[in-house]
Amino acid sequence: MSPHSSRILQVEDDPEQANLFALILAREDLEVVSVPDAEAALACLAGEPFALLLADLDLPNMKGDALIAAVKAQYPEMKTILFSNHAHVAEAAAACGADGWFHKMDNTASLRRMIAELLRKGAVISDN
Repeated sequence: MSPHSSRILQVEDDPEQANLFALILAREDLEVVSVPDAEAALACLAGEPFALLLADLDLPNMKGDALIAAVKAQYPEMKTILFSNHAHVAEAAAACGADGWFHKMDNTASLRRMIAELLRKGAVISDN
């Protein structure tokens, strides 16, 4: 695996939610960088390598599904997961080309399994 294969960029504007997911994923030996919005995420991706983008659907200015579509256009091999409490997160994830989706209130074990599977399949593509 690449030395950057465990780096995740999490885009979540709720600091408590961001901290919770970061702590859960850190227990899986994953390095999580959290940013509050799409603009910060795009800047991060331009300057640092990440294996996976984990984006909340409800972000300020640019929604998570639009962010994932933009990331997929620029970094087609980037693995992405869209998450939300909205009932239509699966449809939004499919429409934007996300590799997976997750309901925030679901058991985090399914999120950890999904990330592990995507990281096994994926390659780092934002190696700037």
